[in-house]
Amino acid sequence: MIPSQSSTPIYINVQVNNKCQHAIIDTGSAVTIINQQLLKKIYHKKFIYKQKLHKSANCTSINIIGEIELEIKIQGHKTLILADVATNLITDLLIGNDWISNSNVIIDSPQRPIFLIDRYHRIVATAPFITPPDFQSPVLLVNEITLPPYSEKCIDVKIPSSMNNIAEALFEPTPNFHSKQMLLTNALLKVVNNKSRLTIINANDRQRTLSKNTKLGYVSHQPPVNKHLTLPVLSTKGVYGQTHPKPFIHKRNDSIAGRSCALPTRNTRKVQFMDSTCRIEHYDEQHQCYVCQEQFLTRSDLQQHLRQECYPQNIRDQIEQLTSHIKDLNHKQQLQQILWKHGKLFDLHQPSIIKATAQNAIETGNHPPIYTPPYRVSYKDEQIQRDEINKLLKQGIIEESTSPWSSPIVLVRKKDGTVRFCVDFRKLNNVTTKDAFPIPRIDDIFDHLSQAEYYTTIDFKSGYFQVGLDLKDRPKTAFSTRDQHYQFTVLPQGVTNGPPAFQRIVSQILGPTRWQHLLAYLDDVIIYSPTFDQHLIHLDDILNRLNDANFRLNVNKCHIAKTSIDYLGHRIEHGNIRPNAENIRALLETVQPITAKEIFRFVKAAEYYRKFIPRFSIIAQSLHKYAPTTKEQRSQKSQSTPITLSDEELNAFNELKRILTNDLVLRIPDENLPFKIQTDASKIGIGAVLMQIHPNGDLPIA
Repeated sequence: MIPSQSSTPIYINVQVNNKCQHAIIDTGSAVTIINQQLLKKIYHKKFIYKQKLHKSANCTSINIIGEIELEIKIQGHKTLILADVATNLITDLLIGNDWISNSNVIIDSPQRPIFLIDRYHRIVATAPFITPPDFQSPVLLVNEITLPPYSEKCIDVKIPSSMNNIAEALFEPTPNFHSKQMLLTNALLKVVNNKSRLTIINANDRQRTLSKNTKLGYVSHQPPVNKHLTLPVLSTKGVYGQTHPKPFIHKRNDSIAGRSCALPTRNTRKVQFMDSTCRIEHYDEQHQCYVCQEQFLTRSDLQQHLRQECYPQNIRDQIEQLTSHIKDLNHKQQLQQILWKHGKLFDLHQPSIIKATAQNAIETGNHPPIYTPPYRVSYKDEQIQRDEINKLLKQGIIEESTSPWSSPIVLVRKKDGTVRFCVDFRKLNNVTTKDAFPIPRIDDIFDHLSQAEYYTTIDFKSGYFQVGLDLKDRPKTAFSTRDQHYQFTVLPQGVTNGPPAFQRIVSQILGPTRWQHLLAYLDDVIIYSPTFDQHLIHLDDILNRLNDANFRLNVNKCHIAKTSIDYLGHRIEHGNIRPNAENIRALLETVQPITAKEIFRFVKAAEYYRKFIPRFSIIAQSLHKYAPTTKEQRSQKSQSTPITLSDEELNAFNELKRILTNDLVLRIPDENLPFKIQTDASKIGIGAVLMQIHPNGDLPIA
């Protein structure tokens, strides 16, 4: 083998697994390396997963994710080599000394071919050197950036040192980058010390964050000759919608003729949403197993690996449980395929914090810290507190604190005898600026379900505890035991802005799907569709968004692709809505109340279903006087004082229970049908029934 006298890389044409491809012959490399992107495009045998790092001549790292056996042909002569697979190789195929030695290769630098010889030193194949192709190198973001909605920003980018001594380079954005509504244009870059500047546009209606080292595209540096190519020059300031300066002319060779260099059109407003605090990591998609950290070439390879090896048995059981009601085997298989794809959502082996943080959830202005000493508790309750705190510490939900704020712990006993660990944040809530973000009206939610035939309800595991809390708000959530002081790292239950903060984050993550095929009331999410095929598409879309945000779901409270479903205290089926049977049973089992508090509680529970109860205001009129409307009535003594119901009040109580025993059904409003209102009035009340004219008669609607 005669070493090359030139530092210029040696390029030859080869066939890799029967695909024509140019390759670099590198006598300084001990191994042959193929780029992961090229391997995806060619037929290949089983991929061997093996992570390691190589160092290049300029001391940069090459990330190796595995090995693959390649067939390399030159003039029909077949050779085999075990090559490393790299994720960040700056060329498609680098042939090293392992192939050179195994294949008996002679490099003839003066004549500029390579020869392959057999055991008898006969030449069996020849490959001439070729002109280097248009060499490309990735362009990476220097620093993390945050872009407001519909904005434009000039950013610093870096180009790997493989492009030393290059003053100009042609930039082209990653082909699928625009699918994220982040717009970059082809441009001629001035390169100084391997750095340059680009302009990027956020065409989303939400803030976007790009992390450091995000791959934005590629630059090529073949010397420009012959052809003329029009390239737009990007403004370095301004906002989305501004007109850019006129383009200039740059000479370029034939190898790039025909490439599109126009700025993508901006007239579309369809948004592919990502939550404002979720980050776009390195743009080349890395299919990595979240359990064992192995990397895979394709999403399907990763899914197969998870299903066969890394998903625990409980996830397999859960997916089977979620689809056990599906009788059509084809439908069941399609549904399970989607659930397998997003199986990480059901993995509860370790607590998960989503990629969004509750910002300004506890805004107290300049109010001084409030300290409330811990309540005295019994020895038994102190043990319960200690156990709960140890569990929360282990899960990362709380941390030790030096905060001057403190709220007391309260243990709330449930009906089943278990205890809920709570913190009494009432004094903190009194000085907190209230968040006005809207919680959806329940009747508005139901109005959108009239045309749906398939429903999925989703419940988030641990609710607020999946949402990280802003660092500046954490000290305000502090609480004390008799000898320790802690604070929450996540959004705690009981803070006044918990519901609007959580609703805002869920709404941002689910984006434009809301009110289209999805509705979310805090952590109660429903997906609805008119057909099963559409439901599969909608379900895949929503689970993908939740998976990207790192949510975890409570499988026992999730119901997938059902034709009737319980949601927000109601049973929904084929355009009909009725009260939830369990809630009605609890009302019917209510014994005759003996205090004002018990009467008021019953009336409020029945009032939730008042639209199902004809003449509700008239029937319940005699019981409304027990509502605690004055300070005296709200006192603990007044609420707990025993009372005896009059005959009129007792009849009202029993009449409400009697009506609730009926099958109470209303139609969900259909916007395509005419409405009709029927009214009634008396000395003590006025009522109305909203109806729609159906082919089979007038039907009352919810």
